[in-house]
Amino acid sequence: MDISDKKTVLDDAASIYQKREEKSERAKWKELKGFQAKWDHFRAYYLLKTAIWASVAVLVIYAGYAMLRPKKEQVLYVAILDAVLLNDETEELQAGYNEYLGIDEKTQESRFDNSMLVSGVRQTSSMQQLMTHVFAGEIDVIIVGESTFKGWGGVLFHPLSEQLPADLYEELSERFCYAPSQDGNGNVIEGEEKPYGLYVTDLFRGRKKPYGDYVTELLSGRENEAEPLVLGICGNSGNEKNAEEFVRYILQRDKAEDTQD
Repeated sequence: MDISDKKTVLDDAASIYQKREEKSERAKWKELKGFQAKWDHFRAYYLLKTAIWASVAVLVIYAGYAMLRPKKEQVLYVAILDAVLLNDETEELQAGYNEYLGIDEKTQESRFDNSMLVSGVRQTSSMQQLMTHVFAGEIDVIIVGESTFKGWGGVLFHPLSEQLPADLYEELSERFCYAPSQDGNGNVIEGEEKPYGLYVTDLFRGRKKPYGDYVTELLSGRENEAEPLVLGICGNSGNEKNAEEFVRYILQRDKAEDTQD
């Protein structure tokens, strides 16, 4: 029997022998009936891709904005150490100083940081952070307890006679905090003390104990609330004039004539 005469089960016109034409997505979309069907199709094939591309687009736009937008000028950086001021007090102090100095918040900013604890169990990381900012010339003013301040003396600070104008220097003589002088190698000069800081306890105290028992424990039981507070202007501050104005502000003095609007 001739094989060519053998009948096949399927006719030559059967659909499996016909060339299939792929439908376009537009055609498929038109065939879908109702919102739910279209939503299911979109969710199955396009939702994840759309989310990924949208995320990438947002990141690119944000990165571009961050790179191209003008960086604000930092007019003052005040480091308030060992939690001697609460968050709300720090924010109030910052807002008051910004208004006093008359900064343009669109192009300028100040920084008041009360997060660093340089005494107690966390002192290592905070000290590293503090010294990095200080020696980079970023921190302008430090407020801390007396014992800690005196330990730093001439290492971080210059004498107030070099930091303040003569009239303000003489007016504040009763507030001077003296500390041992040090030479260029960090060695204490025996018998020589200079005024490196100002006692400002009365300007900031009269509050609840900072952060309650939590910080008391972190400071290893040190009665930081009872210790006098001292303010110092860092020797390599890049904003000496604004640091001087901060001293005038907390003393409720008028701005220096050449800084008034």
